[in-house]
Amino acid sequence: MKKNYLYIAIVALIIFNVYTINKVNNIGNSVDRNMQQIQREQIDIRNEISNIYSNVDEKLKKQASILDSYDVVFGDELNTENLTVPVKISVTPKENTGNLTAELLINNERYSMNKNGITFNTQVNTHVFDPFKIMIVLNDNGTEKIETIDEYDDLQYKYLLDFFGHFAGNTQYSSGKYQYDGDIIIDFFGPEVNNPEKISISKYINGTFIDEQEVDMRGSDTGMHSIHSVKGEAELSANDKIEICIIAEDKYGLNYKYIVLADEIDNEGKLVTMHPEWTNGSLVEIKDKNGKVLSE
Repeated sequence: MKKNYLYIAIVALIIFNVYTINKVNNIGNSVDRNMQQIQREQIDIRNEISNIYSNVDEKLKKQASILDSYDVVFGDELNTENLTVPVKISVTPKENTGNLTAELLINNERYSMNKNGITFNTQVNTHVFDPFKIMIVLNDNGTEKIETIDEYDDLQYKYLLDFFGHFAGNTQYSSGKYQYDGDIIIDFFGPEVNNPEKISISKYINGTFIDEQEVDMRGSDTGMHSIHSVKGEAELSANDKIEICIIAEDKYGLNYKYIVLADEIDNEGKLVTMHPEWTNGSLVEIKDKNGKVLSE
């Protein structure tokens, strides 16, 4: 009889423990949900505060501005002869008198603007590799007011290519022979109006061009993504450096050189992978169709 009571007590304790564990788990899950909800609400509040600050800052800037509105429109195509692009600029001042004139002040040069009703317009050409800071000068009977409306430090990426490439494979060095075997993955980024027209893989030893291999771009994603298998070898000695580079040509005839693999042999004859990271996986130069270096 006592054993039956003991079994009943044990079963009751087990049931109670299971109930307690489930209750604790439910409480824990509820706490987690509440914490997640609190975190989401905190993020929402921070975003709302940030938006309020941005809106207030924008309103203060507009209130302090001498302009009611302005518009900057870049041309679609790059002039390959001088690497410039046309830019149309129009501004509408807040106050407009009969004597009011307007000029553009760009990189310390002034350009007259034509008045059309209450709006001033003009068009200028700017070099894609130069910084482009647009300032407006309003002149009312000799009194000038100046305001910066836009500034571009990377105008080239509106027209030229940018890309990322890396080598996925193996390298080894033994008895004076360096070998590499793997894939070069190339991803291009840029405006819709410009795509890579030709891609090749080039080898350099101590900065001297050795050979190149053209990449078959068929099957690539509109030329913006390409995987190319490479396998080769080179005779290297102590203090020699080898570089494997992507050479890409765009629709404008500009050539981009990008290092995807760089190794060197140290003075003890051991293979050393080049570090830090900027020594490979980096754009080293852009040349025009005549071979002139434009950027490096």
